[in-house]
Order: sequence, then structure tokens, then C-alpha cells
Amino acid sequence: MMREPIAAADAIWLQDSASNPMVINAVIITDRLDAATLRRAFQRRLFDGPDDGRFDRLRCRIGGSGQHRYWEHDPAFDLERHIVVPRTKRLRGPRAVQAYVGREVSRKLDWDHPLWQVQVIDRAEEDETLLLFRIHHSIGDGYALLGLLASLVDQPPGRKGGPVPPTPCERLLGRMLKAAAVPLRAPGILLRRLTWIPDHSPMHGPALSGTKRVAWTRPLDLKVVKQANRHLGATVNDVLMAAVSGAFSHYLEAQGDGVPSRFLVSMPVNVRDLGKPLGCGNQFAPVPLELPAGRPAQAERILAVKARMDALKCSAAPLVIYNLQRALLTFLPQFASRRVIDFLANKCTAVVTNIKGPVRDLALEGRRVRSMIFWVPQRARIGVGISILSFSGKVQVGVIADEALVPDPAALVQAFEREFEALKLVGAT
Repeated sequence: MMREPIAAADAIWLQDSASNPMVINAVIITDRLDAATLRRAFQRRLFDGPDDGRFDRLRCRIGGSGQHRYWEHDPAFDLERHIVVPRTKRLRGPRAVQAYVGREVSRKLDWDHPLWQVQVIDRAEEDETLLLFRIHHSIGDGYALLGLLASLVDQPPGRKGGPVPPTPCERLLGRMLKAAAVPLRAPGILLRRLTWIPDHSPMHGPALSGTKRVAWTRPLDLKVVKQANRHLGATVNDVLMAAVSGAFSHYLEAQGDGVPSRFLVSMPVNVRDLGKPLGCGNQFAPVPLELPAGRPAQAERILAVKARMDALKCSAAPLVIYNLQRALLTFLPQFASRRVIDFLANKCTAVVTNIKGPVRDLALEGRRVRSMIFWVPQRARIGVGISILSFSGKVQVGVIADEALVPDPAALVQAFEREFEALKLVGAT
């Protein structure tokens, strides 16, 4: 059986814990779709089609131990094991759906087979199907999974949305300049990370229970965000990250807890070459970002986030952190690398990621994709994850939290929705 060593950038996500499985979870809601049709789509589009090879990792299990892990084809691979219809009661209403998803995302995947699963849940009363995707982070990151989705769905006609990728010359020049800065900037960046004072609040500090809770916003109009960012000269990402900071502050105030002077979050930054097709694998750096807290005016908060994000865009920090983690996994024993990485991660309150999804409507085997939400995993003692995904003119925010830190993540979702409503005033002034 052919074996492929697991790269360090992927092996780092094999460091699961009892309280934090390293699994990306997503809910995709479509028009009525059955499991047999979805299995045929996977077989035809991912394994038998032109993309065969890019997503071959979906047919591989993990072998070996310690630092000697490898991918190997599962001789018993069967799509009926991975695309399943769970035995569950009818999920009536958002609360029932969120409670079910929360129970499922707390479970570990079967390590005897490839580490992914799709649950196909029929919601007849809503005339829709809920697809719960669960994929271990070692298989790929959020951008890799967007590539998988793009190969799985029916692509709409017309020009693809999204930013125009840089030319090969621009990509090469930019990567060369940042790569040249890595050895010069690495000591200072590492020293700042080591000396950063950890966040302390009810959302970060208490011991984790290992029981997850999830919630998500209704689809929100992306035009509201764009009006605010144009008014302030910021980006969509600046506005959304500032909304996260505001939601954290309002949530803690509503709980009667003190609000810290700032929130330190771990923000995944893509380090891929944008000109290459997306496939499996992890190519991002978890960069610490300081968000303003308290009660500054919303416009003031957005501009403060913009200043930090502008500095990050010109920084070598993402490449330094990406290569530092690879070096730790390559040259240190697993227990030692894990302690160093966890020590750095434990300074943050939450993992916060924002991914720009498809700008047009999608269909899966002819069924309309109604909405998409996902939840990023956390590691070490981080127990809160915020995932923002824009899709077809809408934006949704998914919250996943350990029960010991945020017993009811719906309250955090409501705080975010209030921040979003307030954005309408920023864009109107």
C-alpha cells in the first residue's frame, strides 16, 4: 500500500485533545437532496472526474504514530460509511437544529478510516435538506474545503466573482520580498508572541468541559457592510472583525462581567499562491490580532481594526509563524512541539476567521444551495470560535463555544446581530 508522509503543516492538526477535536464543521442547507444522489456526486466529481488526485486525501486514512505519520489508502473505503443518514428525530426549528449540531461536533471521528463524514438530514416540513459536513483539519483548511465545494457544485454561468488574482510576476515579487524579510523579522516577532500577556475573561481562562454549543446568525445583507467600509475607507474584513470585537464587548457587559481593555484573537491568514488551484492541505498561519474592546464608537473601532490589519498586510508575520510551526513539528519531539504551540495559542480568547465564499448562487446536483455556515476548531485552552462566511450577497456568522465558557452562544450571536444593525447608521452618515 502506497504511503505518503504527512507534511508538518498538516501534522500540526493531529494534536487533538479531549476538549478540542481538530475538526472543521459546516452546515450546508439545500433544496431536498437524498444521500444516494450526494454519494454519486462525490464519486463522479471528486474521484472519477478531472479533479481526481486533488482530493484523493478523502480516501486516505492516517497511519503511523508520533512524528512518523503518513497517508495511506483505506482498503475498506466506502462512501456509504462517510455519507450517512443519521437516525434522529425531526429537527423542528432553529434551536433543535443547533442543539443537534452542537452534540455532533463534540464527537470524534473514526480514526480507522478517512477522517470525514457528511450527515444528510431531511427536513420535510421545511422542504430542505441539511448537510452536516465534518472534516478533520489535517485533510485541509477552510480554503481547501472551498476548493472541494467548488468541484462538487454546479458552477453558475458568467464571470467568476472575487478579486482579480495577481499576475505571476506580482506573486513572485511579493513572495520574494516577504520571504527575504523572514530571517530578519523572525526573532522580534517570536519575542513579541512569547511576551504577550494572555487574555483573561469569562470567555478565556476557565477549564474547558469538552461539550460544544453552536449557533449562527440569520443571513445578513453584505451591502450594509460594504456601505460602512466605503464610508470609512476600510475593507469588508476590517468592518466584520470590528463587529466581532463589539459583539464580545456587549456580550460580556450583558452577562455582568468586566470587559478587558482588548481581545487577542488568533486569525488564520492564507499563505497560498493565489494562482494555483485549491486542493487538500493546510497553507495558513494563525496570526495573533489585537482587537479593541470596551465602548468606543463603532466607526472608531473599525478604524482601529483597519490600522492593525493594514500593518499586518505589510508584515512578514504570517510567513514567520507558518514556517515556525513547520520547524517545531519537524525538529522537536511531538510532546515538546505541542507544548510550545499550545503556550502561544493559549494567549488568545478565540479563533476568528473570515472567508469570502462564492459571490453567485450555487446548485448541488441541481438543488439550490440556500445557505452555508461553518465552525473553525480551536486548540489548547481556547474554547470560542467565530467563523464568518460571505455567500451570494449575504454574510453569516457561526459561533462555536465550550459550554463552560459560553453556555448559550445564541446570546453572542444576538450581540453580533445588534452590531450589524448599528452598521446601517455608520454607512448612512
